[in-house]
Amino acid sequence: MKNIGILGSTGSIGKQSLDVIAKHQDKFNVKFLAANSAVDSLIE
Repeated sequence: MKNIGILGSTGSIGKQSLDVIAKHQDKFNVKFLAANSAVDSLIE
């Protein structure tokens, strides 16, 4: 399992990355998410 941190997780590429990770939860472990704006999106 790979540990991953996502910078810009509320942006387009960050959201796409999270979609891929969600489909492969057995391979990835998200350690942190970061966002510059749209912090409310992190709660969702």
